[in-house]
Amino acid sequence: MASKDKSPQVAIGFRVKTGRATAVVMAGPASAPRVLSRKSLQLWDPAIPESYQPYHAELELPPAESARVVPAALKAVERVALSALRELVGEIQSAPASILGISLVAGSATDPESIRNPHMRAHAREGRLFPHALAVAAKTLRIHAVTIVESEVFTSAAARLGKTPDALRLAVTELGRSVGKPWSAEEKAAAAAAWMTLSG
Repeated sequence: MASKDKSPQVAIGFRVKTGRATAVVMAGPASAPRVLSRKSLQLWDPAIPESYQPYHAELELPPAESARVVPAALKAVERVALSALRELVGEIQSAPASILGISLVAGSATDPESIRNPHMRAHAREGRLFPHALAVAAKTLRIHAVTIVESEVFTSAAARLGKTPDALRLAVTELGRSVGKPWSAEEKAAAAAAWMTLSG
């Protein structure tokens, strides 16, 4: 959702895991980015414990209870993701700023249905659930969103930015100095994704 005014251009990168996401908000231009903020977002509802791992609940509950609980848990994830993203966007736009887009870093691109082990399949389905919930939230808020696999984020971002992956990793590490320690691997992945989005 870009505007034509002179507001700073901003991108948000997320490293999404089960039940949560690490967000890094970065301002442009891509040639000289700076980290504006970082934040941890909770993506499940404690009032509905099954929303933390809905597909594990599906395995563990009796069929009749699963049929009642799991759909409510999935809806809770979507509701919480939308609320969390709306709050973050509100914080950014109060500056004001023009949000170019969102990059969601997920753990794997493996099709969960190709996994035979039920518990591993549940993990994989949850690995897709939370990035998807944020992508749906972004669409609701009319913000462009892309999803990228963690193993590819530095390679893809480096290619977009005209750097080597190693040079990008070093640059992202340096960017973290402005926000202080800890500057975790999750935050670095989110920052690389946000930087890639800033490049257009």
